[in-house]
Amino acid sequence: MTAHASVLPTAGLASADAPPLQLPGEHFVAALTFLALGGVGLVWIAPELAAGAFLAPRVAGVAHLFTLGFVTMSILGALYQFLPVAVGTPIRSQRAAHVSFALMTAGVPAFAFALIAGFPRVIHVGGTAVVLALAVFATNLTATLARAASRTLTWWALAAASAFLVVTLGFGLVLAFDLTSGFLTDDRFAVLAVHVHVAVVGWVMLVMVGVAHRLMPMFLLSHGASERPGWAAVGALASGCSLLVLPLGATVRLAGGLAIATGVVAFLVQAALFYRHRRKQTLDAGLRLASAGLVGITAALLLAPIALSRGLENPRWPTAYALVLVVGGLSLFVAGHYYKIVPFLVWYHRFGSVVGTRPVPRVADLYSARVARADVALFVAGVLAMAIGIVVGSEASVRAGAVSFAAAVALEIREMVRVARRRPA
Repeated sequence: MTAHASVLPTAGLASADAPPLQLPGEHFVAALTFLALGGVGLVWIAPELAAGAFLAPRVAGVAHLFTLGFVTMSILGALYQFLPVAVGTPIRSQRAAHVSFALMTAGVPAFAFALIAGFPRVIHVGGTAVVLALAVFATNLTATLARAASRTLTWWALAAASAFLVVTLGFGLVLAFDLTSGFLTDDRFAVLAVHVHVAVVGWVMLVMVGVAHRLMPMFLLSHGASERPGWAAVGALASGCSLLVLPLGATVRLAGGLAIATGVVAFLVQAALFYRHRRKQTLDAGLRLASAGLVGITAALLLAPIALSRGLENPRWPTAYALVLVVGGLSLFVAGHYYKIVPFLVWYHRFGSVVGTRPVPRVADLYSARVARADVALFVAGVLAMAIGIVVGSEASVRAGAVSFAAAVALEIREMVRVARRRPA
């Protein structure tokens, strides 16, 4: 289907200050590469997952392919495109953004594969590169936010996320050096739990709240939803993470956990309000996959008390919790947005300038809706099979789910490559 003119609900993704396509594009290519490696990695570590060995180095290495490689790299690319619209000013330095990208693409694989292979010195080298990359990014983001004229919900969410990203890096360095020195002894599990939750909640989820506040109404054609749950989510998530990092004992950390749970619920309520007020009744594959990610976050919230109370006594529960949260929640939510953002960017940069001079495809026509629907099914089936397999200790179920997930990743990358190759006739 073609049209001489298009009214795009996603037009708010770009402005006159938008960066060249190369900047977000290189991040998305790297992120999808790491997602592919992570998908293959899940198949490989199926025995450890089924055994609940969430502390195993191979599991940690694959986990970082998702958290640092896919989710964080995707966030960086999306923010470079999104900031001019969200806060009214482009990223402070594109040169620093490219430097950060180069350090990340070198550091993430070095760090992840050194964890897997057990090379302590390479762990430190890769980890240092990642820390430098994200420190450059955090500085760049902070300088950008300082230039913004207004202080919206998105601004506050991103400002808090930038601060907690730095805190996450600090905990990560402590854990990295503990691998060779063992100085944390019995405190390693507690420090690891804080590191994971500050990274997931203080960094990733605060970005999700801030960005979703703008993108979800845009994609859903949603109008009239209250913003109060979004503000409550930012306040509760930031407060909870602050309590987690303070060395004031278990009671304070429990209070931090309850605040985080409150913030997650508030974010889910905000998302539900956007869906309730939507004018777009039929959800495309991207929105369905993002919705599946929200369901995964909900499931992780329900699993959290069991997982954190069982701890090392029954490690399958914390393993299932981590998988549902990172792979079934955050990763699916981010993967869904690729079906929205990448087609728009390609359309905007390659077809937008010729609208009115020749027929052009719609944004949704740049990929196969049929393949995308199959992709969603494979993603969801894969996460369900892996989670169930971990809880019951079935390696066969975990491996089958991992294969389904890896196949879904391959399909999504196939469609993104097809989109990237589209050009005006």
